[in-house]
Amino acid sequence: MSDTALFIAIFIAPAIFGFVFMKLLPGAITKYVDKEIERRSDIKLEKVKGQIEGSYSTLKTSMEMLTASNTGLHPHIIDSVSALWGLIVQMKHDFSGMVTFDSLFLANEAAEAFQDEGSHQNLIAFVEKHRNEFDNLAANGAVLEPNLDRHRLFCGDKLWLIFFIVRAVYMRSSLLIARSFQKHDFDDWRKDDGIRQLLSAVLLTAFIDDLRAREIGGLSIAISQLEAEFLHEATRVMSGSMAMADSLTNMQSVLQLQNAQIAAKVEAN
Repeated sequence: MSDTALFIAIFIAPAIFGFVFMKLLPGAITKYVDKEIERRSDIKLEKVKGQIEGSYSTLKTSMEMLTASNTGLHPHIIDSVSALWGLIVQMKHDFSGMVTFDSLFLANEAAEAFQDEGSHQNLIAFVEKHRNEFDNLAANGAVLEPNLDRHRLFCGDKLWLIFFIVRAVYMRSSLLIARSFQKHDFDDWRKDDGIRQLLSAVLLTAFIDDLRAREIGGLSIAISQLEAEFLHEATRVMSGSMAMADSLTNMQSVLQLQNAQIAAKVEAN
C-alpha cells in the first residue's frame, strides 16, 4: 500500500466516518424520541380511554337501574295522581254554584242578597247548598276519601301541596258563605286573610293581589290557576321527567368531574 493510501486510511477515512455519523445521529435521536413520546402518549391515552369507558359504564348502569325503578313505581304514580285529579274535578262540580256566584255578582250585590234573601232568591239559589256550616263539613268529608293520605307516597310533596291548597280554598270559601248566611251580610273572600295565606303557598304575591283587587271573577281565576299548577306538576310526576333529569344531572356532574381530574393528570405527566 502506498504512503498516500495509508495516509487516507489512517486520517481521512475516520474523519469522513465521523462527519457522516454526526450528520445522521441527530435524525436518529429525533426519530427515537418521537417514537418514545408516541408510545408513552398511547399508553396514557389508553388509560384515559379506559377510565372514561368505566365512568360511562357506571352512568349507563345507574340510568338503567333508575329507569327500571321508575317503571316499577309508574302504575302507582298514575293511580295516585289520577285519584287526586278526580277529587279536584268532583270538588269543581260540588262548589260550582259558589264559584259561579262570585263570577256573576259584585260584592255589594252579594251583600244585598244576604241581607234580604226573600227579594234575591235567584242569587241565593247559587249558594243555597252552602248555607249550613255542619252540612258543608259533611259534604267536604264526602269529597275527601278516608284513605287519601296513601296517595302522598307516590305523588310527591309539591303535587300534594297544590291539591291540599285547592281543597282548602274550596272549603274556606264555602265556610265564608255559611257565615254570610248567619250574619245576613256578605263575608267577602277577598278580605279574608285565611284565603290569602292559602293562595300564597302556591301562587305569586303579585298575582294574588291582582285577584283580590278584582271586583268580580277572582275566585274562579284563582281556582283555574291552581288547577293549571296541579296539571303541570302532575305531568312531571307521571312522566318521571323531574326525577330522571335530576339524577342524570347529578351523574353527569360526577362524570365531568372525573374527566377533568383525568385530563389534569395527563397534562401533569
